[in-house]
Amino acid sequence: MRRSNSALCGLAVVLFCLSHFSLGQATVNESLETAFIYVDGTTGSDSNSGSQSSPLKTIGAATSMAMTNNHNSIGSRILINPGTYRESISLSHSSKDTSLPLTIEAATKGTVIVSGATLYTGWVRYPTNTSIYTNSWTNNWAPCNTIAICPTQQEIMMRQELVAVNGTLLTQVLSLTQMVQGTFYVDEAGATIYVWPAAGTNMTTATVDVATTPTILKINSKSNIVVRGLTFQFANSCHFTPAVFVSGSSTNILFDSDVFQWNNGQGLNISYPTTYFTVQNSLAQHNGDSGFQEQQTKYGLWQSDTTSYNNWRGAQAGYYACNTSGFHASLVHVDTVNNLTTTFNQTYGIHWDTDNANITSSGINSTGNQMTGIFLEKNEGPISITGSYVCNQTAPTGVGGIVLRNSEAISLTKSAVLNNITAQIMVIGQAGGIQVTNWETGVTTNLLTQNFTNTANVIEGTTNSQQVFQDSYLVDGDWTTFQDTLISSGNTWWNAYNSTTPFELPTPKKNSKTDFSGWKSDTLTDATSSFKLPRSNTGAACNLQPVGTDFWFMVDHSSLTVSPSGAAATYNFTLTPLNFTGTVKLTLDGISEVHGLSATLSASTIKVSGTSLLTVTAGSNTAPGTYSITVIANSGSMTRTVTVQLVVS
Repeated sequence: MRRSNSALCGLAVVLFCLSHFSLGQATVNESLETAFIYVDGTTGSDSNSGSQSSPLKTIGAATSMAMTNNHNSIGSRILINPGTYRESISLSHSSKDTSLPLTIEAATKGTVIVSGATLYTGWVRYPTNTSIYTNSWTNNWAPCNTIAICPTQQEIMMRQELVAVNGTLLTQVLSLTQMVQGTFYVDEAGATIYVWPAAGTNMTTATVDVATTPTILKINSKSNIVVRGLTFQFANSCHFTPAVFVSGSSTNILFDSDVFQWNNGQGLNISYPTTYFTVQNSLAQHNGDSGFQEQQTKYGLWQSDTTSYNNWRGAQAGYYACNTSGFHASLVHVDTVNNLTTTFNQTYGIHWDTDNANITSSGINSTGNQMTGIFLEKNEGPISITGSYVCNQTAPTGVGGIVLRNSEAISLTKSAVLNNITAQIMVIGQAGGIQVTNWETGVTTNLLTQNFTNTANVIEGTTNSQQVFQDSYLVDGDWTTFQDTLISSGNTWWNAYNSTTPFELPTPKKNSKTDFSGWKSDTLTDATSSFKLPRSNTGAACNLQPVGTDFWFMVDHSSLTVSPSGAAATYNFTLTPLNFTGTVKLTLDGISEVHGLSATLSASTIKVSGTSLLTVTAGSNTAPGTYSITVIANSGSMTRTVTVQLVVS
């Protein structure tokens, strides 16, 4: 017998408990708000009373007034008239705080922008190239701090500078020689900024936003706060840090119908040790790092949110993983994620990353992301995924639809996992387990990938290279533990192009590929499952299309090491269109500056989609060191860059 009754009882307890965990969320009683404070950035003045006929000018002045009300046992609602408010809002704990609520709300949803940018005017044509404009630059930001536990983080992804012309972000480059249309360069030593906008842009009348504020809303150790209908954009946060930050012992925090977009770092970060919060009907898009970040929290609810097109800043350095995701959760206990859409991120769709426990999710749609659709890594569990879609992760850098790494008590039910590169379900991990300490209890557990429940799902590969299940990592005792605790039944498995070896198992030997009969025989599961063509509409929810026109420019290795005297390194660059139909021209920077270094691109232009191999050769006179090489991909006013490292040892 493969499982004991105690194991089944344990599962029953898990399912019972999960039904209660979804209750964690904000419960702010807004009916207790009896004072109304009005803000109008055009007609208001901060010396006004804040009444509807005498509004304040800034949100900051309104929150100060609301905090005074709170300390006098009066709940307040701030109503903000349409406009762009260029300010940073901070709500910090005071010993005078009461439990009465505060709502910060757009008078009309979607018409209020809180911006971290300063308007720059007075642009002058650059005489050497009249398509470029210059302005004075008085900021002097060094590269941001890196995270030691993550792979190499190159300078370009650790910069804070962000420029938008008429609402369109330009791509930052690190030298004047790299400039093409759609880019900007900051010369700190020369106190000058250079921008090359789209052809035909009138820089006399253009709106040029230069991000200068790293955090545009901070809530620290507060309670009963509602933020509704606001857009937060153009924060120049460092990578790994947010535009909007909730931290400290905050509780009962509600974000409703908000937008976090075009920020240099993360969109929204809810962090230690926030409890009882809700983020609903909200959108995180086009942020340079993660869209939504959650760390060391408890009793959260994410309801009907979308996170898309994030990690463009990391992508400039070929950095797609490690603490970056459309939705990234770490050390999260008791969380509910319902109807989350995470699409077209240049990173993971979802990454449950270390010490996540008691998580329920349903209605997830993770489609078209550059990396894994859902990555579950080093989690005690339980984590349940129900009624979800994980589809079309087909970028060359992708590594699977759902990936389990040293995670326990994961449940996948009534879901569809379709058309993901490498494998639909993949098991990877560290042999013998990984030790993780629960941040609440202090208990350290050696985590193995085990107690995986896989029931009533459609799991379909759509090319001859896509497997439906792959485990090429866990062998011997690790595989036995996974196999003996696996529950898999009622599934529809299928790959029309590979019916003979769609499963890859480590038994009877490592990297053994088998058919459906072999899978059932080896795992002693799926007696009630089938290997057949699913219903034609199974993947209908996966047919999401990008919004707007763009392209991804990706690389397979961000850093390679070679020896001098003719040794070569090869980087594979791939262009993936997002509603893009043009031709991209590729140029190199960083080769001629290094003695003895030479390089070739196998293709100098790519039409619509394709690849180009960069081969870099170190000569006998190339000094040991680390060198940055940038490939610039340009089509009209659209420019994307990737900088890689070459280490000559």
